[in-house]
Amino acid sequence: MPAEAAPSFVWVEAIPEAGERITVDEAEAHYLTKVCRVRAGEGVSLTDGRGGRAQARIVQASDEAIVEIVEVERLLPKRTATMLVGAPERGRADWMVEKLAELGVTTFQPIDTERSHWAKAEVRLERWRRLARAALRQSRRWFELETREPIALSAALALAPGETGRYLADAQGTPAWRLNPLAASLTVGLVGPAAGFSTGEREQMTNAGYVGISLSDGRLRSETAAIALASWWSAAG
Repeated sequence: MPAEAAPSFVWVEAIPEAGERITVDEAEAHYLTKVCRVRAGEGVSLTDGRGGRAQARIVQASDEAIVEIVEVERLLPKRTATMLVGAPERGRADWMVEKLAELGVTTFQPIDTERSHWAKAEVRLERWRRLARAALRQSRRWFELETREPIALSAALALAPGETGRYLADAQGTPAWRLNPLAASLTVGLVGPAAGFSTGEREQMTNAGYVGISLSDGRLRSETAAIALASWWSAAG
Protein backbone atom coordinates (compact mmCIF):
# COMPACT_ATOMS: atom_id res chain seq x y z
CA MET A 1 0.00 0.00 0.00
CA PRO A 2 1.51 3.40 -0.98
CA ALA A 3 2.60 5.67 1.83
CA GLU A 4 0.34 8.66 2.47
CA ALA A 5 1.65 11.91 0.96
CA ALA A 6 3.15 14.23 3.56
CA PRO A 7 2.02 17.87 3.82
CA SER A 8 5.58 19.19 3.25
CA PHE A 9 6.84 18.89 -0.34
CA VAL A 10 10.37 19.78 -1.52
CA TRP A 11 12.77 19.34 -4.44
CA VAL A 12 15.93 17.23 -4.27
CA GLU A 13 18.66 16.74 -6.86
CA ALA A 14 18.17 12.98 -7.05
CA ILE A 15 16.01 10.41 -5.31
CA PRO A 16 17.83 7.25 -4.13
CA GLU A 17 16.21 3.93 -3.31
CA ALA A 18 14.12 3.24 -0.23
CA GLY A 19 16.11 2.98 2.99
CA GLU A 20 18.84 5.43 1.93
CA ARG A 21 19.43 8.86 3.47
CA ILE A 22 20.13 12.17 1.73
CA THR A 23 20.85 15.75 2.75
CA VAL A 24 18.33 18.24 1.35
CA ASP A 25 19.52 21.23 -0.69
CA GLU A 26 20.18 24.33 1.47
CA ALA A 27 17.32 26.42 0.05
CA GLU A 28 14.85 23.54 0.35
CA ALA A 29 16.11 22.79 3.86
CA HIS A 30 15.39 26.40 4.84
CA TYR A 31 11.85 26.00 3.51
CA LEU A 32 11.39 22.78 5.48
CA THR A 33 12.80 23.96 8.78
CA LYS A 34 11.88 27.66 8.82
CA VAL A 35 8.64 27.78 6.82
CA CYS A 36 7.13 24.34 7.35
CA ARG A 37 8.83 23.96 10.77
CA VAL A 38 9.20 20.21 10.42
CA ARG A 39 10.68 18.12 13.21
CA ALA A 40 12.60 14.85 13.29
CA GLY A 41 10.31 11.90 12.76
CA GLU A 42 7.81 13.77 10.59
CA GLY A 43 7.09 12.84 6.98
CA VAL A 44 8.02 14.79 3.86
CA SER A 45 7.30 14.31 0.15
CA LEU A 46 10.17 14.71 -2.32
CA THR A 47 10.40 15.33 -6.07
CA ASP A 48 13.38 15.51 -8.41
CA GLY A 49 11.36 17.34 -11.07
CA ARG A 50 12.14 14.59 -13.59
CA GLY A 51 9.38 12.13 -12.75
CA GLY A 52 10.76 10.83 -9.46
CA ARG A 53 8.72 11.14 -6.26
CA ALA A 54 9.31 9.76 -2.79
CA GLN A 55 7.84 9.67 0.68
CA ALA A 56 10.52 10.19 3.31
CA ARG A 57 11.02 10.66 7.04
CA ILE A 58 12.87 13.58 8.60
CA VAL A 59 15.98 12.30 10.39
CA GLN A 60 17.54 15.68 11.20
CA ALA A 61 16.02 19.17 10.99
CA SER A 62 18.55 21.69 12.28
CA ASP A 63 21.22 23.50 10.23
CA GLU A 64 20.95 20.62 7.77
CA ALA A 65 17.87 18.65 6.80
CA ILE A 66 18.51 14.92 6.42
CA VAL A 67 15.77 12.55 5.29
CA GLU A 68 15.41 8.80 4.97
CA ILE A 69 13.61 7.47 1.92
CA VAL A 70 10.54 5.34 2.70
CA GLU A 71 8.94 4.74 -0.70
CA VAL A 72 9.84 5.71 -4.27
CA GLU A 73 7.73 6.18 -7.41
CA ARG A 74 8.98 7.00 -10.90
CA LEU A 75 6.89 8.22 -13.82
CA LEU A 76 7.50 8.91 -17.51
CA PRO A 77 5.75 11.93 -19.03
CA LYS A 78 2.60 11.10 -21.01
CA ARG A 79 2.20 14.59 -22.47
CA THR A 80 4.65 17.42 -22.96
CA ALA A 81 4.27 21.05 -23.93
CA THR A 82 6.89 23.51 -25.15
CA MET A 83 5.98 27.19 -25.20
CA LEU A 84 7.79 29.36 -27.75
CA VAL A 85 7.23 32.94 -26.62
CA GLY A 86 8.27 36.30 -28.05
CA ALA A 87 9.35 39.07 -25.71
CA PRO A 88 6.45 40.54 -23.70
CA GLU A 89 6.37 44.11 -22.48
CA ARG A 90 9.12 44.88 -20.00
CA GLY A 91 8.88 43.32 -16.56
CA ARG A 92 6.19 40.74 -17.31
CA ALA A 93 8.27 37.62 -17.99
CA ASP A 94 8.75 36.49 -14.39
CA TRP A 95 5.03 36.20 -13.74
CA MET A 96 4.56 34.33 -17.01
CA VAL A 97 7.29 31.79 -16.25
CA GLU A 98 5.86 31.14 -12.79
CA LYS A 99 2.39 30.43 -14.16
CA LEU A 100 3.63 28.26 -17.03
CA ALA A 101 5.44 26.17 -14.44
CA GLU A 102 2.35 25.85 -12.26
CA LEU A 103 0.35 24.68 -15.29
CA GLY A 104 2.82 21.89 -16.01
CA VAL A 105 4.44 23.20 -19.19
CA THR A 106 7.57 21.16 -19.95
CA THR A 107 9.80 23.77 -21.62
CA PHE A 108 9.82 27.56 -21.86
CA GLN A 109 11.71 28.67 -24.97
CA PRO A 110 12.03 32.46 -25.53
CA ILE A 111 12.20 33.40 -29.21
CA ASP A 112 13.67 36.40 -31.00
CA THR A 113 11.66 37.72 -33.94
CA GLU A 114 12.06 40.36 -36.64
CA ARG A 115 10.24 43.00 -34.60
CA SER A 116 11.39 42.09 -31.13
CA HIS A 117 14.39 40.58 -29.33
CA TRP A 118 14.63 39.54 -25.70
CA ALA A 119 16.79 42.16 -23.97
CA LYS A 120 19.65 40.76 -21.89
CA ALA A 121 18.19 42.34 -18.78
CA GLU A 122 14.92 40.48 -19.39
CA VAL A 123 16.53 37.03 -19.70
CA ARG A 124 17.01 35.98 -16.11
CA LEU A 125 17.58 32.26 -16.30
CA GLU A 126 18.65 31.75 -12.70
CA ARG A 127 15.64 33.65 -11.39
CA TRP A 128 13.33 31.79 -13.78
CA ARG A 129 14.72 28.49 -12.55
CA ARG A 130 14.11 29.49 -8.95
CA LEU A 131 10.56 30.51 -9.83
CA ALA A 132 10.02 27.22 -11.69
CA ARG A 133 11.26 25.24 -8.71
CA ALA A 134 9.04 27.15 -6.30
CA ALA A 135 6.10 26.54 -8.64
CA LEU A 136 6.96 22.84 -8.76
CA ARG A 137 6.80 22.74 -4.99
CA GLN A 138 3.56 24.71 -4.86
CA SER A 139 1.77 22.72 -7.56
CA ARG A 140 3.22 19.34 -6.46
CA ARG A 141 3.91 18.29 -10.02
CA TRP A 142 6.13 15.46 -11.18
CA PHE A 143 8.08 17.49 -13.73
CA GLU A 144 9.88 20.82 -13.45
CA LEU A 145 9.68 23.52 -16.12
CA GLU A 146 12.89 23.80 -18.18
CA THR A 147 13.83 27.40 -19.04
CA ARG A 148 16.15 28.10 -21.99
CA GLU A 149 18.17 30.88 -23.57
CA PRO A 150 16.43 32.78 -26.41
CA ILE A 151 16.84 31.51 -29.96
CA ALA A 152 15.70 32.82 -33.35
CA LEU A 153 12.18 31.98 -34.50
CA SER A 154 13.54 30.07 -37.51
CA ALA A 155 15.53 27.79 -35.19
CA ALA A 156 12.56 27.33 -32.87
CA LEU A 157 10.31 26.23 -35.73
CA ALA A 158 12.69 23.35 -36.42
CA LEU A 159 12.41 21.96 -32.87
CA ALA A 160 9.15 20.03 -33.22
CA PRO A 161 9.17 16.47 -34.61
CA GLY A 162 6.59 15.42 -37.18
CA GLU A 163 3.95 14.05 -34.80
CA THR A 164 3.83 17.19 -32.69
CA GLY A 165 0.67 19.28 -32.33
CA ARG A 166 1.55 22.87 -33.27
CA TYR A 167 -0.59 25.83 -32.23
CA LEU A 168 -0.18 29.56 -32.83
CA ALA A 169 -1.99 31.98 -30.53
CA ASP A 170 -3.95 34.04 -33.05
CA ALA A 171 -7.09 36.13 -32.55
CA GLN A 172 -8.20 35.12 -36.06
CA GLY A 173 -7.59 31.41 -35.49
CA THR A 174 -9.96 28.52 -34.77
CA PRO A 175 -11.76 28.92 -31.40
CA ALA A 176 -9.99 26.88 -28.74
CA TRP A 177 -13.07 24.79 -27.92
CA ARG A 178 -13.03 23.35 -31.45
CA LEU A 179 -9.48 22.00 -31.14
CA ASN A 180 -8.31 18.95 -29.20
CA PRO A 181 -4.95 19.26 -27.40
CA LEU A 182 -4.95 15.50 -26.77
CA ALA A 183 -4.55 14.77 -30.48
CA ALA A 184 -0.76 14.70 -29.94
CA SER A 185 1.33 13.68 -26.94
CA LEU A 186 3.84 16.42 -27.82
CA THR A 187 2.53 19.96 -28.11
CA VAL A 188 4.27 23.18 -29.14
CA GLY A 189 2.56 26.49 -28.49
CA LEU A 190 3.76 29.64 -30.25
CA VAL A 191 3.05 33.14 -28.95
CA GLY A 192 4.23 36.32 -30.61
CA PRO A 193 5.99 39.26 -28.98
CA ALA A 194 4.21 42.45 -27.94
CA ALA A 195 5.05 43.90 -31.39
CA GLY A 196 3.55 40.92 -33.23
CA PHE A 197 4.88 38.77 -36.09
CA SER A 198 5.78 39.98 -39.56
CA THR A 199 3.98 38.70 -42.67
CA GLY A 200 7.02 36.63 -43.61
CA GLU A 201 7.15 35.01 -40.17
CA ARG A 202 3.49 34.09 -40.39
CA GLU A 203 4.16 32.38 -43.72
CA GLN A 204 7.00 30.42 -42.09
CA MET A 205 4.70 29.28 -39.30
CA THR A 206 1.98 28.21 -41.73
CA ASN A 207 4.52 26.24 -43.76
CA ALA A 208 5.74 24.61 -40.52
CA GLY A 209 2.22 23.34 -39.80
CA TYR A 210 1.12 25.70 -37.04
CA VAL A 211 -2.64 25.97 -36.55
CA GLY A 212 -4.03 29.32 -35.41
CA ILE A 213 -5.98 29.10 -32.14
CA SER A 214 -8.17 31.87 -30.76
CA LEU A 215 -7.98 31.97 -26.96
CA SER A 216 -10.28 34.89 -26.22
CA ASP A 217 -12.78 37.26 -27.79
CA GLY A 218 -10.46 40.14 -26.82
CA ARG A 219 -6.88 41.15 -27.53
CA LEU A 220 -4.40 39.49 -25.16
CA ARG A 221 -0.94 40.57 -24.05
CA SER A 222 1.85 38.15 -24.98
CA GLU A 223 2.22 36.78 -21.46
CA THR A 224 -1.55 36.41 -21.06
CA ALA A 225 -1.81 34.56 -24.37
CA ALA A 226 1.01 32.21 -23.32
CA ILE A 227 -0.76 31.39 -20.06
CA ALA A 228 -4.13 30.99 -21.79
CA LEU A 229 -2.61 28.59 -24.32
CA ALA A 230 -0.89 26.64 -21.54
CA SER A 231 -4.15 26.51 -19.56
CA TRP A 232 -6.03 25.12 -22.57
CA TRP A 233 -3.40 22.41 -22.92
CA SER A 234 -3.16 21.68 -19.19
CA ALA A 235 -6.92 21.44 -18.60
CA ALA A 236 -7.22 18.64 -21.15
CA GLY A 237 -4.73 16.50 -19.25
